[in-house]
Amino acid sequence: MTRSAQRSRLFLLAGVSLVAILLLALASRALVLPAHSTGVGVDAPRPNIVVVMTDDQTVADLEAMPRVQRLLGAAGVSFDRSYVSYPVCCPSRATYLSGQYAHNHHVLGLHPPTGGYGRFDARESLPVWLQRAGYHTVHMGKYLNGHGGETPADPPPGWSEWYGAMDPTTYRMWGYTLNENGENRTYGSQFDEDPRLYQTYVLAGRGVDVIERRAAARAPLFLSVAFLAPHHEGDSIRASTGHLVRPAPRHRGLLGGRRLPVSRAFNEEDVSDKPLFIRRRPPLDGARIDRILRHYHDRQESLLAVDEAVAEIVAALARAGALDETYIVFTSDNGYLQGEHRVPSGKMLPYDPSSRVPLIIRGPGLPAGAHSRALVGNVDLAPTILELAQAEPGRVVDGQSLLPLAREPLRESGRPLLHETGARRLALERDQDAAGPPAVEAVPNYGAVRTSRWLYVQYESGERELYNVPADPEQLRSLHADPRHQEVLAALQGVLLRLASCAGADCRTPAPQIPAPGPV
Repeated sequence: MTRSAQRSRLFLLAGVSLVAILLLALASRALVLPAHSTGVGVDAPRPNIVVVMTDDQTVADLEAMPRVQRLLGAAGVSFDRSYVSYPVCCPSRATYLSGQYAHNHHVLGLHPPTGGYGRFDARESLPVWLQRAGYHTVHMGKYLNGHGGETPADPPPGWSEWYGAMDPTTYRMWGYTLNENGENRTYGSQFDEDPRLYQTYVLAGRGVDVIERRAAARAPLFLSVAFLAPHHEGDSIRASTGHLVRPAPRHRGLLGGRRLPVSRAFNEEDVSDKPLFIRRRPPLDGARIDRILRHYHDRQESLLAVDEAVAEIVAALARAGALDETYIVFTSDNGYLQGEHRVPSGKMLPYDPSSRVPLIIRGPGLPAGAHSRALVGNVDLAPTILELAQAEPGRVVDGQSLLPLAREPLRESGRPLLHETGARRLALERDQDAAGPPAVEAVPNYGAVRTSRWLYVQYESGERELYNVPADPEQLRSLHADPRHQEVLAALQGVLLRLASCAGADCRTPAPQIPAPGPV
């Protein structure tokens, strides 16, 4: 165990009380929801599966995507409490591809040596398992940070067809390079904004082409489409164009009149209950708020092309006669902060705008227009896809299939979720100005546990936060210092201690009964 891992474990151990230990003992006797349910019979025909993933999209951003709402949301199940465990690109995508928390797949950041593409063992991952089960597997767009930059751009194992974006050009809407089944192809140049070469449109066209080519094939299709939007483009592009991310030319300015939707957490007035790295942030001034608004318009407008792309993919499936035999999953790798808790931009934090993401699943046998309030995570994506495909994982997975919850939207999972970080370099963007590279600020690593009611966070610095989420959905008032909540705190510390090193079924153990807060 590394010194960093030892410190992380020690800071979790420090707060565990006798109450928490007793609760853990009781929890160990609880029934465990299996990783794979029995909803799909072994003789049932295997469906096609399409996963559409955006980058840095919040749940609120869905308002800019009427086609996604109509074609997926109104035709499938929306998971209203869907979270990512490690809310930043590379660890989150590794969780999607492995069904494991970061402490098990070991991708603990964006860059080597603790993270990045080279850190992930792709030899046993979702596409490999699906390919073994007879699927034709195709990926296009963003993969894991560092692919083609820090490491060779060769197609990873398990992909029958590969159109992966190569770093650092991944973060360009024009002038990006795709590795197309081993051959590199660059689309345009950074500042020649040919609408035909806009990255979102090219990926959409590739997706439609794959669906049309595979229409008569006997093997079922697994198609993974990873769009860049609404993630920011590279530093030089932002400095030259004045845009955080460039929308497609015909969408530019369409949403410029929208007001920034602000919650009570925006430019939070009282941060005295927050950890030091939040407390030392000054309130947002007018210039920063104006910049957040401009970036908000860029982000929303960049999603208009994704919205059209989803409609094109659905239409292609319908033309091929495959729509009724296809499950479509729509989600994002993480959320995004836009002024909440005085953070002008960024992710990585456990607060809802950063860690909560859209998740919609449409497919055969699922109720149309339904909403699930069950607590689910990106750790559940791979187990869900595996059950649909009647495939087996080649490693121990930590998540559970969402199909029982999708088929019965009123059902609860009862299982807590883990948030964790662990990178050697963990930084939060402080001011992502279009005029230059964003300044960054170090954030202490943390572990957090989320239940249907509580969010408890414990930082390596020893600082803590506790939120009653139904009563305080914007995480405005931390209760960690409230004497009435000390038994709650102790119980959640115990759950966090278990989850911080859990593997497999232990990660799916239902949460113990958390004590009610003490009397006033």
